[in-house]
Amino acid sequence: MHDTTGQHDDIGADIWFNWNTAGAATDPAGPAPDVPAHPARPGALTGVFFDETLRDGLQAPNVRNPSLDEKLALVDHMVRAGVRSADLGFPGSDPAAVQECVEVARHVAAQGHPLALGYAGRTHPADIHAIGEIAQRAQVPVEAYVFIGVSPIRQYVEDWDIATIQRHVREAALTCRHEGAEFVLVLEDAVRCTPEVLGRVYDAAIEAGAARLTLCDTVGAAVPAGTRALLRWSRAYFADRGHPVGFEWHGHNDRGLALANSLTALAEGCERVHGTILGIGERAGNASLDQLIVNSHLDGHGCYDLDALRAYAAYASDVLGVGIPQNYPALGRDVFKTSAGVHASAILKAHRKGNVLVKDMVYSAVPAGLLGREQEVLVDEASGTNNVKYWLTVHGYDSENPTYLKKVLARAKASRGPLTDEQIRQIIATAE
Repeated sequence: MHDTTGQHDDIGADIWFNWNTAGAATDPAGPAPDVPAHPARPGALTGVFFDETLRDGLQAPNVRNPSLDEKLALVDHMVRAGVRSADLGFPGSDPAAVQECVEVARHVAAQGHPLALGYAGRTHPADIHAIGEIAQRAQVPVEAYVFIGVSPIRQYVEDWDIATIQRHVREAALTCRHEGAEFVLVLEDAVRCTPEVLGRVYDAAIEAGAARLTLCDTVGAAVPAGTRALLRWSRAYFADRGHPVGFEWHGHNDRGLALANSLTALAEGCERVHGTILGIGERAGNASLDQLIVNSHLDGHGCYDLDALRAYAAYASDVLGVGIPQNYPALGRDVFKTSAGVHASAILKAHRKGNVLVKDMVYSAVPAGLLGREQEVLVDEASGTNNVKYWLTVHGYDSENPTYLKKVLARAKASRGPLTDEQIRQIIATAE
């Protein structure tokens, strides 16, 4: 173990800023006066989720890089699920990436997909030129998500000063206009950036005429209170200067809070919130796009095809080589299964009332039917009589037959796992 105590005493405590504890100082009484919590900006974007699967998602350790055909299929899946904007790659990485991005853009246009095409790049002119090349070759509008690190720790590591960052922002905006790409300023590590530095970067964004700005929780450091404080302070900063800006949020999951932070960003009026299918991404991953969609749909903040979302996740899991945990929210193998007797009793009573939604909701917050699934009551060593009755009921047997109930339950109590349908049928056959 290496002793790092005191190695960087000269750096000081201000190498990063903590918006998580700054909320009380910057936002003591809620939203700033005269700044609405949910601003309506002229020309505001439609479709709040920005799919980063084919950009940030592919940076996940050990993820399989899909073929072009598989990428096109992933795009088809995301559109069917209701996604309306996406980051479709980093064309500045090499000429092959440019060609692939062009092919994806042409596919989107040929299919008539209602999908806004975003591409990532540094503030370097070569990266922005590569994005502009897609627009020219595919004859489609593109959005340049141009990123630069702004936190004090990034400045320290990169040997940047604020003037350098400001210059890169202004030059990137000019290059985007020259290339015919819409400029979206992406501020890496914004959640650890001081208000003083952010203000000066925002001044450069205003000078450059930026209309959209993405705040990034690049290392997953934020908590919801910090997300709220940063967004409210930022919105007020632009409002005070009479320069309306559409905010976007890009979050990572290092502290397990990416979903909570992203939902907070939505509640704070962000026009787009970024995520990846199954939350894939480097380190602990990005905000989970599928969980964002499920929550938005259930809360009435959008209408999505959750069955198509399940198909998207299943396909992505297969082609990217990423397993879906059995208890993964909404999509895991076991999330609509129960073996508890009390739960089985309630589900059985709901089933007998003949209302599928009631049956779906009596012991679940996510209706299985929306995802093309059904409630499943297992019969195992933890089960009671009602588990067996439910199985008998849904499979067309006499649920009150005492012999069936006794023999099936006895076998279940002696088993080391749930009985299969075939095993239960064999038990019933021998009992007749």
